[in-house]
Amino acid sequence: MVFKPEVLIYNLDRQNIPSKRFFRSIVEKSLIELKEKEKTDISLIFVNSRDMRRLNNYWRGKNKATTVLSFPLNEIVLTKSGKREKILGDIFLCPEEIKKQVKKFDISLNFFYQKLVIHSILHLYGYTHGNKESQKKMECLEDKILQAIIK
Repeated sequence: MVFKPEVLIYNLDRQNIPSKRFFRSIVEKSLIELKEKEKTDISLIFVNSRDMRRLNNYWRGKNKATTVLSFPLNEIVLTKSGKREKILGDIFLCPEEIKKQVKKFDISLNFFYQKLVIHSILHLYGYTHGNKESQKKMECLEDKILQAIIK
């Protein structure tokens, strides 16, 4: 990767979340593994369960809160200085729902955030898990990126 990504964090929920440095590291290592060459912007938006349910209902027709939703943009823009920059998209995360899943599955909060952000970045790049073949491909790539982060 040639450029450091711009990771914009909006904590609309105001709950405690890991640091910007933590999330920047996940994004950087993910983009390295995905061999991204463009300067890339990505937004992480933290919302409460009520807002996540509304988003999930509006965009996916599911009237329940979820841990994460990804909205790809994948648009190249020119900066004022004429340089190319990729706006990858937005990832909405719900700390309330994430904490419920962490308790339910007895896993580390940071580990779960890592998995969710990696998974979401892959969705922003167009990866899906709609069938067994695409699911296997996505899971393998998730594992590869997670291993790079854990090292």
